[in-house]
Formats: sequence, structure tokens, C-alpha cells
Amino acid sequence: MDDDEDMRATLADFISKMGVKVRQAANLEEARHLLGNDADPFDLVVTDLRLPDGSGLEVVRAAHSRRPDTLVSIVTGYASLDTAIEAIRLGAYDYITKPFTLDQIGVQVRNMVQRILLSKENARLSVRLQELYQEVNRLQSERVEAAQFHNEIRRQLLDAHRKLDQLLASGLNDTLAMEMPTQDGKPPIARYLLGLDDSDAQAKTDRS
Repeated sequence: MDDDEDMRATLADFISKMGVKVRQAANLEEARHLLGNDADPFDLVVTDLRLPDGSGLEVVRAAHSRRPDTLVSIVTGYASLDTAIEAIRLGAYDYITKPFTLDQIGVQVRNMVQRILLSKENARLSVRLQELYQEVNRLQSERVEAAQFHNEIRRQLLDAHRKLDQLLASGLNDTLAMEMPTQDGKPPIARYLLGLDDSDAQAKTDRS
């Protein structure tokens, strides 16, 4: 953003050759319009301090009102310590004075682009990390459910073994194995393991 058309065109051409998509504004009003209405918020802004209808500091405010992490560099021939302090206080990324070389602008823009890329990568990794935490929590929950199911199966098996051990210990296994099935078709040892007794069989006989 610069009211000097030649300067603006030179900078736009130079920066675009660095692989950066460039939009131009000649004054504060155009800058506010671009910053407020462009489909995608700007990642970085390079603006002159003194514009025909305002100050580059207003550009800083406008950029940050749309996107707080937009990097803004102020370029001016009217350098002063107070202005620099105010620009930094408002969140300007850097401050460069005229006259400057394209190499100086190039270094500054490259640093801004690098910082933006790192910030975006950090944001992407933060999202991915959150997704991984959620996945770990889900797997832990499933693991707990599986452990509970395993414990229930184990409890039932132990209960069946306990009943079988009781039968074997009583010395009835040989005789029970030779007995004929009861009314419900189950041999006594099976009825015992299933938790049935003769009263259940009798009740079924009475109902039939």
C-alpha cells in the first residue's frame, strides 16, 4: 500500500516474483476495503506510513481487526522513534525506512513468509495432536470395555469350573455320567452346571 504508483508497482512486481500473491491499494480507503472484503484474510501487509487519507497505523488496525495474526510491515521516509514504538505497540511486524533496496524488502518479506508458514504448520500440528489425543482416548475407552467383557467371561468360566470341581470332589461324577437324562432331556451334570434342579424339571412336567 503506497500512494506512489511507481513505487507500488515496483514492489508488487518484486514481491510477486517471490511466489506471493499481491493485491495493491493506493490509499487507506482502498486498503480498508481490501482488508475487510477480500475472500481470504491477508497473511502479510506492506504499507507506507503516510497515506493520502490517513496513516499506515490505521492499516495495522484494519488488518488485525480482520485477522489478528496478519503480519504488517510499515515502510516510510518519516522515521521517528515515537512512530516506531506506536507501530510495534499496535502489532506491526517490522519497520523499515526509506531509502531502501529491493534486497532489504526481499529479506523482510521472506522472513514474514517463513514466520507465516511456521505458524500455519504449528496450527496444523496442534489440530493433528488434538485428533491423536481423541483417538487415544477412544482406544482406551474401547480397551476398558473389552477388559470388562473379558472379566465377565472369565467370571462365568470360573463359576462353571467351580461347579464342576464340586461335583468331582463329591465322587458323583461316575454315577451321574451313567444316569439317564431327566424329563427335560439334560443329564444331571449338565443340569447342575446350568443351575437347574429337580424342582425345575418337575415344574415343567406338571405344566405339560
